[in-house]
Amino acid sequence: MYKALLFDLDGTILHSISDITTALNVSLKTCGYNFSYDDDGTKKLIGMGARNIIARVFQNRPHTEEDFNQLLKVFSHNYKIHQGRQATPYEGAIVLLRELKNAGVKLFVASNKPDHLAKAIVARFFGEDIFDAVYGHEEGKPEKPDPYLVNHLLTTYHIAPNEALFIGDSDVDVATGHNSNLDVCLVTWGYGDYSNKLFKEATFVAQSISDLKKIVFA
Repeated sequence: MYKALLFDLDGTILHSISDITTALNVSLKTCGYNFSYDDDGTKKLIGMGARNIIARVFQNRPHTEEDFNQLLKVFSHNYKIHQGRQATPYEGAIVLLRELKNAGVKLFVASNKPDHLAKAIVARFFGEDIFDAVYGHEEGKPEKPDPYLVNHLLTTYHIAPNEALFIGDSDVDVATGHNSNLDVCLVTWGYGDYSNKLFKEATFVAQSISDLKKIVFA
């Protein structure tokens, strides 16, 4: 059994895509754009933080640096406003997390969501007694899949890579685990592109909370 479990947040333990979609569409309208996204479209944009969401929005669309920076600024503002309005923990996630906590496993969140927002939404939906620490992205620091965040967490809590499992829903999360020399469990209920190639890259694949429970308690 692993000593520590590191969880991605959005798409892994928290179903939050509609909040992101709403924040993005409000921002696009505010900035004068006449297109929008549904949740499925937003899923194709997310990964590696807000800046990369905006980069994917503008991909193949003419824009200036000023356009980019303005939409990023407005989106970041609206993301904070709309965070948590429609989000909900995945069914069974809290029960499993409490079982793991009671079994003495150290639990962490490692997310590309801005650090202050990650801490706020985890406290809101999961309380302040389940996770040993919540780590989000800090301005100027590398984002996942760079190993910086995970390595910092492991060093701070004196956890060896072979004692920890990284759990996430996307190719970014699988790459993050590998870049940090951790085993990785890919969960398939989130926002990733679940190809056979990605399944092969993951150490474990969980298609349900029940699957995940079997893996982490093995």
